[in-house]
Amino acid sequence: DFKSEARDAFERLTDPCRLDHIYPSNTRPGVGLAGLLWSEASTSNAMKAVRNGVQSIRGVPSIRRFTSEITETLKESNDHIVWREVNTLAQDPLQPYDERLQLYANAGFSLAAGIPYDIHGSRGIIIFFANPHMNHKILRCDTNLRLIQFASQLIGASVAVHEPLREAELMKSVRPVQNWRRLRTKIMAFIRFQRPLMKKRRRDRSNSFSPQMRRSNSFHLGLRKVRSFVAGGMRREMSFRMMCEVTTRVKKDIATSVNDAQYALKARGMKWWRKIHGGNAGIPPPFNFIQCVWTFIGSMTTHAILSWMNEAIAARSAGELTLIFAPLGALTTLQYNLTAAPPSQPRNALFSQIISMFTVYSLYQFPSLDSWHRTALAPAIVETVTAKLGIIHPPSGASAIAFAADLYGIEHMGVFLLGVCVAITTAIIINNLSDKRQYPTNWPILRAINAMYNSSPNGK
Repeated sequence: DFKSEARDAFERLTDPCRLDHIYPSNTRPGVGLAGLLWSEASTSNAMKAVRNGVQSIRGVPSIRRFTSEITETLKESNDHIVWREVNTLAQDPLQPYDERLQLYANAGFSLAAGIPYDIHGSRGIIIFFANPHMNHKILRCDTNLRLIQFASQLIGASVAVHEPLREAELMKSVRPVQNWRRLRTKIMAFIRFQRPLMKKRRRDRSNSFSPQMRRSNSFHLGLRKVRSFVAGGMRREMSFRMMCEVTTRVKKDIATSVNDAQYALKARGMKWWRKIHGGNAGIPPPFNFIQCVWTFIGSMTTHAILSWMNEAIAARSAGELTLIFAPLGALTTLQYNLTAAPPSQPRNALFSQIISMFTVYSLYQFPSLDSWHRTALAPAIVETVTAKLGIIHPPSGASAIAFAADLYGIEHMGVFLLGVCVAITTAIIINNLSDKRQYPTNWPILRAINAMYNSSPNGK
């Protein structure tokens, strides 16, 4: 039987969009469902069997021996899988209160079993829930128990691999910094040790002349000039050689970059040309006769009501106010032909039109903008903002162009939003009369209000 309390508890456990959603968090042994099952499994022989099996696996060089030992280990631990009743654990007065455990019991989870795992020091427990109405012999058969054991080890391995992956990503991010530090240390050490060596070399060169040669100043000065001339020539030759090498390297780098750019441009052009030829997607199937009749009835009824509204508004305003039928026609096309699509939902239709009206009104605050400037900016801004907010609605771009092109005034915006609300109300009434349609698919605003009411003390 359907129970609203069970559905509410299940959504609080699984739906993160709810304001009163209970997120999984770390728990202590003996607290909550996971903590209770962990404490029981730690004191049983199942944990010892799994640990012994993992330790024996680490030292086994043969694949056959590996398979036989893990199979024997899991066979030994199959008898230790204990299915506990969640309602009994939740109602036990000796157990500490845990809100998540109470929600499990209220949501209809009756039987639960915890299978521990130990993957190279990464320990945890996997919780399995069972249907209370199934045959207990099938639940405790060897095939089912072996499947649960192997599945728990596979899930545990996938959980345990997250920590090495995180450490590897951290190592990749730290490696460039460490390499730069090593390079900077080497450069600084080279600069510091180079200065004393240069001074010592100059001192050795100056002391390499004999005392007799020093007495002859003219000979000494001449030899000095010769050495400086030869050294200058060598420096110029080395500088010229280095410039040639640098120029050659730069030319090669430029040529490589140009070739890479040409190759990338050619590959992008070929990919663009292949995409122009189209993909392999099939043509969507047509509606059957009954659904076409529902589309005709809904569209005709909606536009009849809107046309009557337009006549009434024009009569009361002496022809100054009218409805804009082009975006409303696009809206009804979405509502009756793409009923379950996100762009046709009331949330997208209403909020995207509000954003469109606000954008056009903001652009009118800049007198320097011409009509063609507003006509180009308005749909571009509306389409980008609605895409970023996740409320894409094609008729909002059409209404933005209509209001930005001076076809209608600011006073028409309120009348147009009223027409959108009438179209949404009519679509809700007519689409839900069909067994094959549901409109809207969700009410996020009503669900948020309901969650706030249930979380308040008065609501409870």
